[in-house]
Amino acid sequence: MTEVKVEMTGNQPISILIVDDEKYICNIIVEALSTEKYDIVAFSDPAKALTHIEQNSVDLVLTDLVMGEYTGVQILESTLAHHSDATVILMTAHPTVQTAISVLRKGAYDFLMKPFRLELLKATIKRGLEHQRVIRENLHLKGQVEFLKVVGAANTEMGIDDFLAMVARSCKNEMGARAVGIIEIDPMSKEPARKVYAGDEETPLDVVLDNATLDRFTYTRSAKPIIQKEEVVIDGCSQTRISISQPIFVRRCFHGVINLLIETRFDQLTPGQIDVLMLLANSAAAAIANHRHYQEMRTSYLQAIKGLANAIEARDEYTAGHTDRVTWLAELMARHMGWEDQRIEHLIMGCTLHDIGKLGVPDSILNKPGRLTDEERLKMQTHAEVGLKVIDGIELFRPAVPYIIAHHEWYDGSGYPRGLKGEGIPIEGRLLAVADTLDAILSDRPYRKGADLEQAVSELIKYKGIQFDPAIVDVLLDLLRSGSVDFRATYGRDMDISKLPAPTTTEKAPA
Repeated sequence: MTEVKVEMTGNQPISILIVDDEKYICNIIVEALSTEKYDIVAFSDPAKALTHIEQNSVDLVLTDLVMGEYTGVQILESTLAHHSDATVILMTAHPTVQTAISVLRKGAYDFLMKPFRLELLKATIKRGLEHQRVIRENLHLKGQVEFLKVVGAANTEMGIDDFLAMVARSCKNEMGARAVGIIEIDPMSKEPARKVYAGDEETPLDVVLDNATLDRFTYTRSAKPIIQKEEVVIDGCSQTRISISQPIFVRRCFHGVINLLIETRFDQLTPGQIDVLMLLANSAAAAIANHRHYQEMRTSYLQAIKGLANAIEARDEYTAGHTDRVTWLAELMARHMGWEDQRIEHLIMGCTLHDIGKLGVPDSILNKPGRLTDEERLKMQTHAEVGLKVIDGIELFRPAVPYIIAHHEWYDGSGYPRGLKGEGIPIEGRLLAVADTLDAILSDRPYRKGADLEQAVSELIKYKGIQFDPAIVDVLLDLLRSGSVDFRATYGRDMDISKLPAPTTTEKAPA
């Protein structure tokens, strides 16, 4: 396999095929066109012409209509079957209206009557090539439509994985590729961060997802594709296998590659195809840059909010680690319930922020060792609404809203701040309420030592259907019975799970 960096241009010679069983006519036409910059091949044997059409690139065909046992219609049909954008002009010394209509309906561009003036021949060929140029420009526009679809998707809330999958499919469609792979790398570590594939099931993934293709761009910042070509035999037919590696650069920094595998009978790529491929690579680059910027911004926000959460816990040594423990418990329960990764990511955010509103609660109330007065209790209960105000206007934290606002709602409707009831309470709040309460019971407080697991579970069961969603309590019980909760690592002491109540037949996790 040879490897070259290819810059596609529109200066490739136009390939013209002449087919006429009278050799002197072929010679006359070749001579007449010799002043033009055409790549001309002529055959007086139609059988050889058909073979040439199957194995070579052809732009325009000029063929006689009647050639012994062969006809120009066979040449026409074979040309269009193998070269859908080729132009075909028929010649005949015995024209009829019916014949002309018939060949034009079959896809011929024009019909010349013998004998014809060479000036008319040249003019007809030029018109035919102009017609072909328009057709190819339309195909190029079609490719740009694929690009515009991708650009439109970039303006939606489509995730980076789905967006790159769309880019891969668009590359496959526009380039006629058998397979397309996108490898995104971490620009710092240079290790693959994400891989996306679109192609035939029987195509080995490692052909287009080979990490070695990244090495081709180690010492270059050129955005041009690297194209490899080799002749292969597939099902007994000679074909050209084309491998294309299109780099993805973000601000001149290498972020990955789009690899394509194309198998074709003709060693030909149009400038329009390469243009659209580069446009799609630019779209991928923009999406990757936006995603990384979003992740960096999200990390910065979370670090800031985590700092605020830690500041709350620092006001009372007995609540230290509460947020981390509750987040860990809630995640265990959510995964047991089958939540997907995106939903888990939102859960971690929500649990981290669920008590952020306590920034507005005075230390005298937050750290009071005894029972709160009615007035103090009302002040404490404002922390859910205050928490919403803290994150108000930050779109990134919208998924945290149900955790912040609903983790003190009661299943029977007697909770706060809105008195929601049953499944009217967001499931995020119902889930967090169980995890939050378990941790509160097990943790030490100024006025008491943390209870044992049997007491904590007894309290949760006692308030099933009153304070807690019964199904979510059952999820937690199932986890506890299975030994999935590492109490030694989390609370510094072992818990006895042997006395936990046996499961009931009605236990079922909510969605």
